[in-house]
Amino acid sequence: MRVKRVRRVGTTGALVAATLGASIVLTPSSASASGTWDCHGTQVKRCTMIWWDPDADTFRARAKITDADGGGNYGVKVNNVRLQRYTSSTGWVTVRQADDNDSWHAISDLAGTSTIDPCSGPPNSFRAVAAFYWRGAGSGSETWHPNSATSRDC
Repeated sequence: MRVKRVRRVGTTGALVAATLGASIVLTPSSASASGTWDCHGTQVKRCTMIWWDPDADTFRARAKITDADGGGNYGVKVNNVRLQRYTSSTGWVTVRQADDNDSWHAISDLAGTSTIDPCSGPPNSFRAVAAFYWRGAGSGSETWHPNSATSRDC
C-alpha cells in the first residue's frame, strides 16, 4: 500500500522508481489524501499533482494556477486537466479529463478530474497534465506536466 513517484528518463520513457513523500491535505471525498504539488513559474505559479485517496484507494489529477505575490497582476485560469496512464505498449493515454471552463480568476484557479482505481489493470504510472492561461502585463498560455509520474504498489 505504498505510493511511489517515478521520473521519466530521456525520450524513451524509461521509468526509475523513487519513494514519494506524502503530505496530508483535505479532500471533499475523504478525511485526507496524499500528494505533492509539482510547480513551476515565478510570477504565475503553475502546478499539478496526483491525489491519492487512501480511504477509497483512488487517484485523481489536480491542477492550479496562482498569480504570485510581488509579480505582475495577472488574471489566471486552468482547464483541460487530464489524468494520464503510461504503459509500455501504449505510452501516455488520457483516462480521465475535466474541461473546467469556469472563466478567468483574479488570484487563483483550481481544477481536477474524477477518480480512477490505480490498481484496475496492469502495473502502470500516472501523471497530471493541464492547460494554463494568464493575462495582464504579459499574457501567456502553456500545456504543462512535470517530468514525473506516480505509481501505486497494489
